[in-house]
Amino acid sequence: MNDLASTVPTRFDLILFVMGIALLGGGALGALTVVPLSMAGGAGTLVASAAMFDGLARNPPTDA
Repeated sequence: MNDLASTVPTRFDLILFVMGIALLGGGALGALTVVPLSMAGGAGTLVASAAMFDGLARNPPTDA
């Protein structure tokens, strides 16, 4: 039987983690340094978008 409380993160857990860190890092970079918030936030959004593209379009989830 499949246990839902697995201790190993799935690939999609890691993609969500990367997206969150990218967005948080971009916002923090813009807020705490001289880099404009729009530029730092845009860079974070670009990384998060690339992770989402990889998870949804390039390597979509399959029924296994």
